[in-house]
Parts: sequence; C-alpha cells; structure tokens
Amino acid sequence: MATTQEGQESSRPKSTLSPFTLVHAILLMAGSGGNLLLRVYFLHGGSRLWLSSLLQVAAWPLLLLPLSFSTKKFNLSLSVYSVFAFIGILWALDCYLYALASAYLPLSTSSLVISSQLAFTSVFAFLLVRQRFTPFSFNAVVLLTIGPVVLSMGEGSDRPEGESKGKYILGFLMAVAAAALIGFIFAFMELAMRRGKVVQTYAAAMEMQLAIGISSTVFCLVGMVINNDFQVIPREANEFGLGKTKYYLVLIGDAVFWQLSNIGLVGLVSGASSLFVAIMTALQLPFLEILAVIFLHEKFSASKGIALALSIWGFVSYLYGEKKQSDKAKKAAQQELVTIA
Repeated sequence: MATTQEGQESSRPKSTLSPFTLVHAILLMAGSGGNLLLRVYFLHGGSRLWLSSLLQVAAWPLLLLPLSFSTKKFNLSLSVYSVFAFIGILWALDCYLYALASAYLPLSTSSLVISSQLAFTSVFAFLLVRQRFTPFSFNAVVLLTIGPVVLSMGEGSDRPEGESKGKYILGFLMAVAAAALIGFIFAFMELAMRRGKVVQTYAAAMEMQLAIGISSTVFCLVGMVINNDFQVIPREANEFGLGKTKYYLVLIGDAVFWQLSNIGLVGLVSGASSLFVAIMTALQLPFLEILAVIFLHEKFSASKGIALALSIWGFVSYLYGEKKQSDKAKKAAQQELVTIA
C-alpha cells in the first residue's frame, strides 16, 4: 500500500476545479509545444523514430530537483512503482506509434485523429474503473469522436507534397492505434492509483511519472541501439534543414515540452479521472491547429474546420455538465446541513 501522508491530504476529494487539477492542466497545455517541435524535426530532415520516441519521455531527470524539496521521499509502495514501470513500457510503445504518425501526417491532422482517444478512454474507463457518464459527458464523447470521422472523409486533401498515399494512410492508422493505446493507458493508470490507494500530492504525481519515465526511456534506448540511431544522429544533425545547432535545440526543447505534458497527464489522472484527462487532451486540439497553421503553414481545410468545431462543442458540453454536477452536489450538501441543524 502507498504511504499515507496527513489525513486531510489523503481524503482530499477529486475535483476538476481544484488547484491541484488546475496546475496540472496548465502543465499539459504548456506541453503542446512538444507536438509542434516533433513535427518540425520531421519536416526539416529528421527521420529517426526511436529517437523521436525517446524525446517524448527522456526529460524525467527534470523532476529530481522539485522532488528533492519533498518532505517525504517515497510516497508510493514498491508494487505501485512496479505497475507504473510497466505503464512506462506501454507509454513508450504509444510514443513510437505517435512518432510514426507525426512523420507522415501534418500536425493538425494527426492531432485531430489522436483526439479520438477520448472514445477509447471512455470505453476503457467504463470497463476498468466503472466510469459513470452523464448526458453531457456522453454528448462530449460522441462529438469529440465524430470529429476524426469527419476528418477522414477529407483523407488525402492535406497530404504533404511528395508523400505517397500509402504513407499517409499508414500515418493515419498509426495515429488511431496511438489513440487507442493511450486511452487504455489512462484508464489503467487510474485503476492502478485506486488499487494502490495513491495519495493525491504533487510529490506522488512526480514519483509516478518518474517510474514511467525511467522504464520508457530504457525501452526507447534499446530501440535506438538496435536501430543504430546513435551512429546516425551526428550525420542527421549536419544535414538538418535548420542547421546543426538548431537541430540539437529542437531535440532539447521537444524533450522539455513533452515532460511538462507528461507530468500534467499523470497529475490529472490522480486529481480528477482518466476521462477528464482525455477531455483535456482533446482541448489541446484548438491550440495545435492554430500553431500548425501559424508556424508550419499547414492547410486548414473545411473538414478540419468542422472537426475542430465539433471538438470545441464537445469540450464545452463536458464542462457545462461538470458545473451542473458540482452545483447539484453543493446544493445537496447545503440541504443536508440544514436538515442536521
């Protein structure tokens, strides 16, 4: 069992509106830069899939500094660490699938397809943690799932110049596979936290991410060794379209942004739920669409516009439902106090 801290802390209720959740939501949104820089890497000559997978998980040493200020150094049990190390391997596989999708799809397209993870998360959350759905959350899931379907109807219209239709379709399929796997990971992570009775603290969230980061980094490093990535990196840096110095800056910046996103994801599962994480990930979509159009000069087709509108509609529906549930709970609590008095 995980070590408990103060009674008040351990009994802290999960809420989508708590400061803990807000902090991790901000970290997740700030991590959107990782998606952008990963696409920049591929656009300007980068091609190493295992290296790009490593970038998504390797900046976990950044967590060691804030963890050093924690009064309790070990907030999790050995069994919980082991489970999250296993989750790290699944996370690395998902990063590889996402890297493959990013290599062949425009950022705006891959982001829209990845947003279908909400549908997968909903199914796995229902099966693994018995997630309860309100009409508003169900409506959000439907709307955010229809978006990628609409996008697929315009398949190929935004295919990068010179890229084969086969690679475009492969990228699309890998994006769907990545969405399915991350949906399972979110729900499985929530189940592991419940079973391990993990306390909702910043230190515990960082330690879970640390376990994920270490195991996923080792997994990606093995892939890089087998694929001879270390021998190719110097040559790739010299041939990079933006120059050698910017090549390494892109790699470093990408890793930092992804770490912000990763700790945000883990913290949101701990502070709220796997479904809320999926909703927040879908919220990244408008930011990524805007970033892709502004910085990467990607086309913004009609199908993307419709998919984006459906995604925003779905997110607003979810937030409205959450507010109604929160107001209902507060009203019930007040009536209970009046009855007791």
